[in-house]
Parts: sequence; C-alpha cells; structure tokens
Amino acid sequence: MNKLTTTTSMKTHDAHVIMQRLLPIALKEMLPEHVWSCITEISLLFQSICSSVLDAVSLRRLPESVPILMCNLEKIMPPSFFDTMEHLIIHLPYEALTAGPVFYRWMYRFERFLGELKKKVTNKAHVEASICQAYLQQEISTFSSFYFEREVITRRKRPARNDDIGEDLYENVVSIFNYPGRGKGAATQRYI
Repeated sequence: MNKLTTTTSMKTHDAHVIMQRLLPIALKEMLPEHVWSCITEISLLFQSICSSVLDAVSLRRLPESVPILMCNLEKIMPPSFFDTMEHLIIHLPYEALTAGPVFYRWMYRFERFLGELKKKVTNKAHVEASICQAYLQQEISTFSSFYFEREVITRRKRPARNDDIGEDLYENVVSIFNYPGRGKGAATQRYI
C-alpha cells in the first residue's frame, strides 16, 4: 500500500484539520445528503468549539442540538461505531463554555516537548538517565551562554541586525556618531 494514501502517521493537529475542514468537502459528492449533513454538523460543532473566540450564545444552543445530531448518527452508523468517545461529544459545549477556548488546553506543545525529549535518547539501556543528562547539558549551556563575550554567537544571543560596529574609526568624535555604516544604493546629495 502506498504511504501517501494511508492515515496511520497523522499527528493530532492533522486529524483536527481533516475533521474540521477537509472531511465535509471531500465527502460532499460521495455520500447521500442526510449522511453528509450529519458529518458537516459535527465538523461545524468542532469548529465552533475549537475557535479562538467563543460565542457564548451559540455555545448555549449547542447542548440542545448535539443529542439530535447523535441520534442522527446512530441512524447512519452501525452500533459498533459508538463507544464512550463518541458519547463525550455531548459534554464538549459545556466544557468549552466553562473552561474557555480549547487551544489553551491542547496537548500539542506537550507532545512536541516529549518528541524533543525522545530525540535526546542516546543510551537505550538507560533512557531516563540519557534524557536527564541531555536536558541538563542543554540547560547549562544555555545558561552559561549568557556570559559569553558579545561577539560569540549562541542560540539565545545573536549579533544585532545591523552589526557594523568595529574599532573606533575616529577617536575625537562622540561615540554615538562613531558607528560605521554601509551605504545602500547610489550616493545622492540633498541640500536643505
């Protein structure tokens, strides 16, 4: 089977994008109208819950419409499709209304951080010690890099954007006017 046609290695964000945006568009021409409308309603439900700005009025209306949506899904899908995860959709509008926008509670950043920790494993026999050692090494090097000279480039300390500061060109000029610069374009003269 082709790797491009499978959905086994999707990240959580990929599943969210497919479910909220792509699924209704992809299935519009393939499914009957009543099946497609249920899937579209689920997508719209998740879009409204996962948006960065929540509308309290529409969130208060969702608890009445979600059970109807679930009943329509039960008419379409086989009974083996429904387990506790599908039942949790009923509680999502209340949770969004109570706890606020979902993106404050998402696990993406923690999953990314755990992925970074997994990359640091060098000794498979002692995984925890290897991760701790790599993490401490990174923290110590980051902390000590703050005390390097200005010219030393580190991850946290980069040179200024227009760093043309070199030796003092003119000793008798005030230091703020002593920065050499680079001309941009052709030289022009203007008179005031």
